[in-house]
Amino acid sequence: MGISRSTYYYEPKGKRPPDIELAEAIEKIALDYPSYGYRRITAQLHRQGLKVNHKRVLRLMRDKNLLCRARKAFKVT
Repeated sequence: MGISRSTYYYEPKGKRPPDIELAEAIEKIALDYPSYGYRRITAQLHRQGLKVNHKRVLRLMRDKNLLCRARKAFKVT
């Protein structure tokens, strides 16, 4: 044949979902579970069948101001 093996077996990636639709899904989960951070929301999106990177979820949550407050560690005095 005249093509390389990697080209023969290459499968193009599917299109990623637009940020608007993803932001709406993130916002719905964040409102249902206000204590969820970006890691749990990413896991929830994976369970719903959306393949999305945690860094993208974090960026969209920062843009929409949906990040929950981090707990302060208990300090023994």
